[in-house]
Amino acid sequence: MTNSIPSDALFPEFSPITPEQWNEKIRQDLKGANPADLHWQSYEGIDVAPFYTKENLPSAARPSLFPTLRTSPNGQNDWLNLQPVRARGKGHEAIDKAANALTRGADGIHFIIEHGVDFDVDYLLQNIAVAEVPVSYTVSTEAANFLHHLLTGLYRKDIQLSQLRGFLKCSPILYSESYKQLDMEHALHLLEQSLDAPNFYALTINGSHFSNKGATLVQEIAISLAIAVCYTNGLTELGLPLESIFRNMQLHLTAGTNYFFEIAKFRAVRLLWAKVVEAYGAPAQAAGALRIHASTSHWHQATLDPHTNLLRHTTELMSAIIGGADSVEAEPFDSTYKEANPFSERIARNLSIILKEEAYLNKAIDPAAGSYYIESLTQQIAEKAWALFQEIEGLGGFIPASNAGFIQNLLKETSERKFKDIASGKEVVLGTNKFPNTNEKHEYNPEQLLQSREFDNTRAAYPYEVMRLATELHFRKKQRRPLAVVVHMGNAIQEHIHASFAREFFTCSGFTTQVLRVKTVNEAQSAVRDVEAQVIVMAAPDQQFHEFAEQFAKAMRAQHKQGPALILADDPLHLKDELRDHGFDEFLFQGCDTKEIIARIQERLGA
Repeated sequence: MTNSIPSDALFPEFSPITPEQWNEKIRQDLKGANPADLHWQSYEGIDVAPFYTKENLPSAARPSLFPTLRTSPNGQNDWLNLQPVRARGKGHEAIDKAANALTRGADGIHFIIEHGVDFDVDYLLQNIAVAEVPVSYTVSTEAANFLHHLLTGLYRKDIQLSQLRGFLKCSPILYSESYKQLDMEHALHLLEQSLDAPNFYALTINGSHFSNKGATLVQEIAISLAIAVCYTNGLTELGLPLESIFRNMQLHLTAGTNYFFEIAKFRAVRLLWAKVVEAYGAPAQAAGALRIHASTSHWHQATLDPHTNLLRHTTELMSAIIGGADSVEAEPFDSTYKEANPFSERIARNLSIILKEEAYLNKAIDPAAGSYYIESLTQQIAEKAWALFQEIEGLGGFIPASNAGFIQNLLKETSERKFKDIASGKEVVLGTNKFPNTNEKHEYNPEQLLQSREFDNTRAAYPYEVMRLATELHFRKKQRRPLAVVVHMGNAIQEHIHASFAREFFTCSGFTTQVLRVKTVNEAQSAVRDVEAQVIVMAAPDQQFHEFAEQFAKAMRAQHKQGPALILADDPLHLKDELRDHGFDEFLFQGCDTKEIIARIQERLGA
């Protein structure tokens, strides 16, 4: 049956293709393989299909109508390129750096201030025209006093409050893991001071805190909405009008590396915010005015092969921009191990500039609109985030849910799953657990970095980094890299897979790796007798596990009391205890949790 061709079709000479025709073509191309294998499951529980058609387009996908899934429909897709600048003490050096950045392409500045009362507001106002450029602030302590000093300084300089642009972020959950309370009196004080500043947002909901701990996109959205509702309820009880709360509120979200999902996330947030505003009975304009600030992801930032962070940050910024973020900021690519420096800050600043001035992303309004895949993702992410948000509300809201341990357990379960997938190689962190730069020269002292309080141990790459840096320390002390020998016996595909995985794992861990092909256990024993290896990995058919255990492992232990770690590249299931008794230390295979292996080898390298 031939489908009728729409009169407004772009290419009317071509007949439409149905989903059934696509499926049939896929079955032909797969030559007998199961088409279901092309589906994959995201951490959000979304089943991603190999293709999407018009049938997957949500009925509510109407870009020009409320609720809008983009920034305010004002005829342009512009965003602010903010440069983060850390300020200590009075902040004079940071202010000078910021003033220089504004002459080199930054649209605005985001100061990260340790102690708000120490920051020299007068010096800021002397050197930066805060009435002309947006200046934002994250203040760890004394945020209300800081804002008071800022507004007093504006008064002395005869600068109108209405000219102030930017935002303030001071959420108590910024550095806290307990999330026990939100200070409503403090938030009220902030908002009351800034009510006459229509372009300054004094209440920032810090959703980035959760995604940088490993939360899924759905969890980041749902928890952010729950905090926003918690503040809204608390502040209205204190007498602040809804319109004032919504006008002063913005969301700070993280842009991760899952490109299309992140685009959909930013669009889904606006869709759900419209539902929240509608539930309060506030005017629809309040939803359309939602401001979103996006920053690159700490969770995905890696210390090893750090220039890959530039690639990550580029796609992260693109997804935030295409998704409709109002302002973005990129972390310097080397910030996990190095103090801020002009080169990496300039490159970070220029990423956004290139996307605007050379990629012209500002020329298209909501470029993702109408994409069957992204519209479908937007709807699914929104539905799942709303369901989780309602679950949190059903527990009494953010604070009761947090006090019950619900929020913490969500983050713990998700991050542990992600860490396990990275350790097993299922999830790729380029340059860390896949395709490492074996010739990488470290610009830092590994021992000092590992012991530094500033070295973020909540990032995805951290466990592998500890392993690689321990290997680097061994190299610097011994003047040679530790050796991992993979003994490969057998011709079955499974042995090839296990041997390849083991070699890649230890190569990514900084070892020199060597593969020995053998035919018998005796040959294996002879091959490694005189090899000074720190690790020996056996990849052999499972019917020969006993032979390896009885003959090879016992002989190695008799020869070397504190010899190399013996690892079996397989999952022996019920034989594990027996094989350990005979001398094997650990078992390495795709899908395993490598934390124990990493810990054991670190001990041996340290010894």
